[in-house]
Amino acid sequence: MIQIFKSKLVKLIHVFLRKIGYLIISEVVFSGFKSFYCNYIALDTFNDREIVSLVFSKNRAMQLHAFLESYLENVENYSSMIVLYKATNVLHEKSYEDLKKVFKKYPIKFVEENNFREQLLMEIDSITAEKLILYVDDMIFSHKVDYEQLLNINHNTHQLSLSRGKDLTYSSVLLKSLELPVFLEKEEGILEFSWNEIKEYSDWSYPLGVSGYLYSSREFLAMIKTLSFKAPNSLEVELQNFLFLYKDRKGLCYQDVICVCVHANLVQDEVENPTLETFSVDELLSIWNEGYKITISDFYGKPVAISQEMKYNFELR
Repeated sequence: MIQIFKSKLVKLIHVFLRKIGYLIISEVVFSGFKSFYCNYIALDTFNDREIVSLVFSKNRAMQLHAFLESYLENVENYSSMIVLYKATNVLHEKSYEDLKKVFKKYPIKFVEENNFREQLLMEIDSITAEKLILYVDDMIFSHKVDYEQLLNINHNTHQLSLSRGKDLTYSSVLLKSLELPVFLEKEEGILEFSWNEIKEYSDWSYPLGVSGYLYSSREFLAMIKTLSFKAPNSLEVELQNFLFLYKDRKGLCYQDVICVCVHANLVQDEVENPTLETFSVDELLSIWNEGYKITISDFYGKPVAISQEMKYNFELR
């Protein structure tokens, strides 16, 4: 009975403090925020009016090729790209060497992973671009986007994701239909919504991710300097420690999902996500070595409800 009384009393205190503008947080959370703030003010400002793209890849040269090819075709005013990749055997290593030759004329830097956290910190610390957008290698740009338009986004008030869109009514990760938030037109083609509106755990209540999310380079670097992670999935999990900084920022997306995740297979063991199981990484490697590539035009213009469930077709490179 005493425990119930204490619990109710604590809740009442929380409600009262929120009403007058205060919030009780744990010592651990406070320590993390203090570390983030110290990192943030110590960093030089990232001044170049540019967006650097960074994509994570593991044993998926063919899927990465589809991502990069669709990026170059569908992103207007694109700038430099960093590919942080891992190959677990010599056959996969060769496939990435093939990719380097294919895209050698473009501003794409390939970095072979040996220590994910240290290299990610080093790569972001070395850039001067104001903005950073993260991707994973099983994404494909199904619609066009202009990076020039994204340069105007204020990260203090808004958080944009290219993997969200008004057509995202089903989650291929949660395997359920999604309730949509209310959308307002922010500017031409860009919709504004609230990450707080949908109360259940949902794609629409998830403002921090690595699949098509745009960040302030300086803020992102300050955050990850405080976090412990070893791969993209644990990075995404750890980023949720900063959810309190982002939940009140408005979400931004386009009418349609710009960059769709096609979960054909699984290459990590940190999180057990559902996949289509259409092609294993080794099957795709074999098809790649026969001189084929994924036919990315199959995905162009399709709503995400269709494109995220599609099976790859192939054509000669």
